[in-house]
Amino acid sequence: MHQPAFAAQRFLVVEDEPLIAIDLQRLLEQEGATAINAPSVSRALRFVDTSPFSAGVIDIRLGDNNAGLICDELGRRRVPFIFYTGQADAVPHRWRSIPVVGKPTLPSVIIGAIKYAISADKADMLAPISNEADDVEVRGADQRIAEGEMRVLRISRLVARLQVLGFDTSVAQGLLVTMTENLDLMRELRRQIASERWRSPTVFRAKD
Repeated sequence: MHQPAFAAQRFLVVEDEPLIAIDLQRLLEQEGATAINAPSVSRALRFVDTSPFSAGVIDIRLGDNNAGLICDELGRRRVPFIFYTGQADAVPHRWRSIPVVGKPTLPSVIIGAIKYAISADKADMLAPISNEADDVEVRGADQRIAEGEMRVLRISRLVARLQVLGFDTSVAQGLLVTMTENLDLMRELRRQIASERWRSPTVFRAKD
């Protein structure tokens, strides 16, 4: 007997292509969820403002607009979401911790990505990923690297649990690779800065 993945969950679907929206709604409802579709930024913001949601499935491009404001509102309300889009390159840098599912794909991939989103620690989902050199140089770099290591560990454990439960974890695994690569870059930049400081000569001033 099929066990629904999202029993009693309520999802916001932000999609301006009617046929894709219908397919998403049907898929989520088959998995036990209630799916509310918003074909525009304004309508999505009204839904977010008036209704509680378990998660969102967001197309980053809605006609001539993008879904940035919707993502900001969901993030502010601590509502996890995934991107389901044919324009993955349009996903803003600040949302690199969010799963991105490319169109078209298999239903199992969408279900797996959403399951990851609602199961993950909200801080892991919604906190920004940083790999800028300037961020490594500022105070607390070692702490951020340690926090990144813990984030990767938590996500690795979650991916393993979801695999045991039979969910498609391909999107989560891709996200984990990206996070690990960013963490490795942070470590390397930190080592470079430490090495440069070690090589820099210390200038002593003679006492008068």
